[in-house]
Amino acid sequence: MKKLREEIQFKSEGGINDLMDNQVKSAYNITDEEYDYIVEVMSDEELSIFVDGCGLGNSDVSFSTIRQALEIRNKYLKEYNEINK
Repeated sequence: MKKLREEIQFKSEGGINDLMDNQVKSAYNITDEEYDYIVEVMSDEELSIFVDGCGLGNSDVSFSTIRQALEIRNKYLKEYNEINK
C-alpha cells in the first residue's frame, strides 16, 4: 500500500461526490487544491482517461490507461507547482 502525503484531507460528509473525490485523491496522491486545479484545466478527453485510470469508470483498467492517466496528472501537477511557487 502506498503512503499518502500528510496534507491530503479526505471529506466524510457522506455524499457520493465525497466518496468519488476521495477515491481520486487517494489514487493519485493529490490534495484538494491540486485536484481542483487539474479538473478545471484538463480537457474532456483527459478527464475521461483520468477518471478511468483510478478505477472509477471501469473496474478493468489497462496498464496503458493508468500510464496515460499518470502522465496527465504529472503534466498538470507540474503546471500547478510552477504557478504556486
